[in-house]
Amino acid sequence: MSEDIITRDSSEFKELRRNIIRAIQAVDILIDAHRPAIGNEVYLTSEEVCSLFSLSKRSLQNYRDNRQIPYTSIGGKILYPQSAIYKLLESHYVRALR
Repeated sequence: MSEDIITRDSSEFKELRRNIIRAIQAVDILIDAHRPAIGNEVYLTSEEVCSLFSLSKRSLQNYRDNRQIPYTSIGGKILYPQSAIYKLLESHYVRALR
């Protein structure tokens, strides 16, 4: 009975290494996309809201100043409740006439 030895140069090792690298990349993507909930609410940062709606930081500031967009401030960090943003969008929804 002969035992096969897997070395760094073997195709099995190279494929295993590729699969491990792909798995690590997939986990990294999931970690980046994960939004932890606080009290069953997901909060967005100013940067995320600006990016999501293609707003400038100044426009977002104006929306806050005019109380058009809900937010909370913790230690100088401004957070926006995701569910409230969706409700705001739904309340301003305009149907197409088609």
